[in-house]
Amino acid sequence: MNASPLCVALLAGLLPEAAAAQPPKAYATEVLSDPAPKEVSEAIRSALEPKGIRVLGADGKPYVDAWLRKSLPSRKPKEDLGIKFPVLEEGTVVGVVRFNTKGSDFKGNEFPAGVYTMRYGVQPRDGDHLGVSETRDFILLSPLKADTKLEPVPHKELVNLSVQVSGIKHPTVLYLVKAEGKEKPPRVYQDENTENVILDVELPAEEKGGAAIRLGIVVRGQAAE
Repeated sequence: MNASPLCVALLAGLLPEAAAAQPPKAYATEVLSDPAPKEVSEAIRSALEPKGIRVLGADGKPYVDAWLRKSLPSRKPKEDLGIKFPVLEEGTVVGVVRFNTKGSDFKGNEFPAGVYTMRYGVQPRDGDHLGVSETRDFILLSPLKADTKLEPVPHKELVNLSVQVSGIKHPTVLYLVKAEGKEKPPRVYQDENTENVILDVELPAEEKGGAAIRLGIVVRGQAAE
């Protein structure tokens, strides 16, 4: 039996409301079979996984691609308040990342689309950084042409490399957090409180018998003003 014109009109009136009630698409991850770009130095490339992780934006388009180290070197933890990853030496290469569109770091500074190295960095204890974040752990991005060696670099050199990304005096930084949730990495999720988009990854320890290191890299989001 055909629906009456009244029923059709009522259903049509409900459609926009039903569509509006649909939850927005979430960020997602997928395996990227491509190896790291050829522009990455051989020293760093040889330490990376052959496959990457692709983060898809809420629009379903590629947002960030990351190639992580096969394993991370660790050290005996040093007591240092405000650091969540004391087993990592500052300046250690974590991997390589490609921003497929123009990005913005945790300080709100914009940088161009492109491929960058990711090194672990520690925020200095000085008046310029008070209250910026709860902890002092960050990922610093550096340009491939300038950053070619696998070995850790000291803080001053790390900053000098990273300032070349945005062209300003401040390094280009992504906040690093302890990833939350029982779901196994790699995955991406959005923090309900801050709305930061976090890439949750786990890297094996380079040392035999060492514990894997789980990192939460904030690939989208910035510090509260």
